[in-house]
Amino acid sequence: MDSILVRLRFFTHQNVPGIVIPLGLCQKLQLEPRQQVTISLGKRAVSAIVFQDRKNPEGNVIRMTSTLRKELSVPHPGLIHLKQEGDVLRIGPAIGILTTGLRYDSRRPIGMRTSFFRDLLQAQKGRGVYYYIFSPDDIDWTRNLVNAWFLRPTREGEYVWRNITAPLPDVVYDRVPSRTAEKQDKVRFVKEKLENEINLPIFNSGFFNKWGVHKLLYPLDEVNEFIPETHNYASLENLRRMMRKYRMVYLKPKNGSLGIGILKVMRTADHSYEVSYHTSSGNIKRTFNSAQTLYQRIFRSRKPSAYLVQQGINLHTYHGRPFDFRVHLHKNQENNWVVSCMAAKVAGSGSVTTHVRTGGTVIPGSDLLQSIFGNRRNLIEERISSAAVRIAAAIEEAMGIPLGELGLDMGIDKHGHVWMFEANSKPGRSIFKHSRLKKADEFSRNLLVDYSCYLANF
Repeated sequence: MDSILVRLRFFTHQNVPGIVIPLGLCQKLQLEPRQQVTISLGKRAVSAIVFQDRKNPEGNVIRMTSTLRKELSVPHPGLIHLKQEGDVLRIGPAIGILTTGLRYDSRRPIGMRTSFFRDLLQAQKGRGVYYYIFSPDDIDWTRNLVNAWFLRPTREGEYVWRNITAPLPDVVYDRVPSRTAEKQDKVRFVKEKLENEINLPIFNSGFFNKWGVHKLLYPLDEVNEFIPETHNYASLENLRRMMRKYRMVYLKPKNGSLGIGILKVMRTADHSYEVSYHTSSGNIKRTFNSAQTLYQRIFRSRKPSAYLVQQGINLHTYHGRPFDFRVHLHKNQENNWVVSCMAAKVAGSGSVTTHVRTGGTVIPGSDLLQSIFGNRRNLIEERISSAAVRIAAAIEEAMGIPLGELGLDMGIDKHGHVWMFEANSKPGRSIFKHSRLKKADEFSRNLLVDYSCYLANF
C-alpha cells in the first residue's frame, strides 16, 4: 500500500496510548473501532488503540494521545506519512544524518559545519518527514532512541535548532566528515551495529579510495572508455613508462581531496621534464633534465606508495584555460540515477587543477558549453550526463552498497571524448554557492529526501 500524507496533532490524554483516525481513512485501512494495533516510527514500536473520527470522516488529520506520543517518542506534530504494513501502522519516514562533532549549542550545534547541515535540512519543508542529525554519542541502544538535532520553525517563521529525543531512524545518510573520523572506534561500532544487528539501511557509507574505484571500473566494458589509465604505485619505472606513452601525467594522493597534493608532470619539446603543483605559497613550476632527477625531488618528502600515476588528458579550454565538470548525481524515489547539477570548473592561471581553492572559477555547465559548442551544447551535455549515469550505476553495483549521491569530476578532451577522473562519495556543495545554481541546489537536497524515502519504503 502507498503511504498517505496526513497532518498529525497531539491531544492530552494521560492514560490511553491511542490514535484518532478519520472514518474514511479507517475504512481504507480496514481498521475497526477500538482495534489494537502496533504503531511504529523509525525503530520504535508500541501498541495503541484506534479511535474513529466520525465528525470529520473525510479529513486528513490524525490525532495522537500524549501517552502514545511519549511512548513512541514522536518528535513534533505536522505533516507526516502514514503507511500500513501487515499488522503495523507506520508513521514517518524518520531520516537520520549521521555525523560527528555535535555539541550542545542551539546556535551552532555542528560548529563550522552548521550552515551546511542547515541547508540539507531545509529540504524537509512540506515533505512529511522527520529529518534530523545525530552522532554516535547520541544513541540509547536499550530503547532505540537518539538525542537528535532538528531544524524547527518558530511562530515568527524563522528556523531554529532544537535538541529533541527521537527514535532511531528508518534510514541513515552517512555524513561522517573525514577519513580520520571514519576510523574512530565508536563510528565503526555504530555503523556496523546499525547495518548488521538493527538492519537499518545506511547510504553513502564510508569514503572512496581512488585506486579502489579505478580497480572496480577499469575492467568493465560498459564504462572503461571513460577511465584514464592509472597505476597504483608511483615508482620511477611507472612514471617513465607513462611519460613515454603520454606527454602529460598526474601524480595523485590515493586518499586526497580538494586537489591537495596533486602534481602535473609534462614532457617538453626539448625532452626535459616540467612539474607543476600548488602550495600555500601559490602555484609552483620546476624543470628537470631527467625523469630520475624530477622523481628524486618529488619524492624526497613524499611516499611513492601513497600516490597514483594517472594518464593526463588534454582538456578542452575556455579562454585559454582548461576546464572540467563537477557532475552531482542522486538516486531518486524510483531508485534511478539522475544528474542534479553539472558545474564547470575553469582552472586558475597557472593552476594544476580546476579547484576553487587554487584559483578556479565555477560556471554553470550549460553556460560554458553554450559558449564553446553553440548549437551542439545539448549533444555534449547529454554525452556527459549519460556517461555520468553509467559510471554511477557501475560504481554502486560493483561496490554492492546503497549509494544515493555521488560527485564525479569529469572532463572532455580536445577530440570531444568524455573522461572521469575522480568519484566522491561525500561530495562537497561549494558549487551550489553560484547564484545561477540555486535551483540545482534545491533539487539536489530534495533528491536526498526522495532516496531516503525509497530506502525507508515510504
